[in-house]
Amino acid sequence: MSDLSESVIDWPNLRQTREALQVGDGSGVRIAVIDSGIEADHPRLSSMNLVESISFAEDAGRIVIDEKDLTDSYGHGTAVASIIHAVAPQAEIGSFRVIDGRSVSRTHLICAGVNEAINRGYHILNCSFGCRGLAKFILPHKEWADLAWLSGVHVVAACSNVDSNEAEWPSHFSSVIGVDLADTSDDSIYHRKNHMASFSARGENIEVAWTGGGVQTQTGTSFAAPRVTGMMARILSRFPDTSPALMLHLLAEVSEPWRSELDADW
Repeated sequence: MSDLSESVIDWPNLRQTREALQVGDGSGVRIAVIDSGIEADHPRLSSMNLVESISFAEDAGRIVIDEKDLTDSYGHGTAVASIIHAVAPQAEIGSFRVIDGRSVSRTHLICAGVNEAINRGYHILNCSFGCRGLAKFILPHKEWADLAWLSGVHVVAACSNVDSNEAEWPSHFSSVIGVDLADTSDDSIYHRKNHMASFSARGENIEVAWTGGGVQTQTGTSFAAPRVTGMMARILSRFPDTSPALMLHLLAEVSEPWRSELDADW
């Protein structure tokens, strides 16, 4: 009979998960920021471990990849990275630029960036964007979301800024940690049952890093999602074998219950 002791996986219980949320720092966790790029020399990110910075663009119908693009085309990705770094300062960050200077993208560019991040072994994909519309635009996102799930890669996605119940992908895929914003000044994660985008975090009037070495005050689900990403990195830094399925369960159990007064007033 084979010895099964070597295959035992150290999965956290609820007490250990709560402790990891308090003391974890993101060590050993690789996070892909699928966004507009990251301004590598931003003063607020001087201590961040930016392991690589890649851009994806279209030229005459071809996807062109630049492995040495250390810029941010818009500012959004730098903001997202600054939140993740503040929450999980020891995490390794990879920048996958798929959003242009108008803060828009194409489905095939996003899919290329996400699939590259999965292939490169990232543990968490932060997706502070959303797609609505026809099935031909949505199904490609479903394919990479399924691949991430089967590969043990965690996906965090911001939901619609208009209404968290408005169908938007990838946040409304059941395998994805969909995140809404909460009108709160604390750093808790909140959980709302029977919602596709069931998690929420602080996302109103957040001071974030922006392009040109500056800062801006921003509001949106885009800035709530990276806070949840950072908290998940804390857990994974202590319990790296935590699967996406288990993470969904643990986060729901250790999060604060949703309260109606947390609804953001736009």
